[in-house]
Amino acid sequence: MATFKNIPRWIVASVSKHFDARRDNLPLFIEGQHRDTQDKQNFIELRVDGPYFTELSKGYWRIYSEINVLVQSAMDDSNFHTIWTNIGIVAAAFTSIPVYKYGNGPDDDGSLFGCMNLLGDARGKERIQVSYFGKIAPSAELQQATVEGHYEMRSTISD
Repeated sequence: MATFKNIPRWIVASVSKHFDARRDNLPLFIEGQHRDTQDKQNFIELRVDGPYFTELSKGYWRIYSEINVLVQSAMDDSNFHTIWTNIGIVAAAFTSIPVYKYGNGPDDDGSLFGCMNLLGDARGKERIQVSYFGKIAPSAELQQATVEGHYEMRSTISD
């Protein structure tokens, strides 16, 4: 049985591994990680908000997380669609995400804890939201966008 103290770490570690395996050739940074982007024309940065816990019945919980990926691309006159190509790579990674018990503590045996599923819109369709911000500053030849998805899983959790 899982405990609350491990679940946030398991989620972030599993989400990080999931997106790292699907990033194509884009450098990936995890929010809060030191990042040196001076020589990077294109990169992505992963952020996980949550988890948020809601007890549905005694000991049975809904675990909700928001996953947001910043996409940054240098403007390039030879290919105006670079940022859109990179957005597509990131959006394709928004699939179900298995959550494993990663770590080196006594509860971290690498086994499957659960699966985070992408939540849908009002029609029940899975929703991946792209927000394109364009050129981020007049003096910077950079474009930014975010790709976001909301996920949930359900599990029995002990104190």
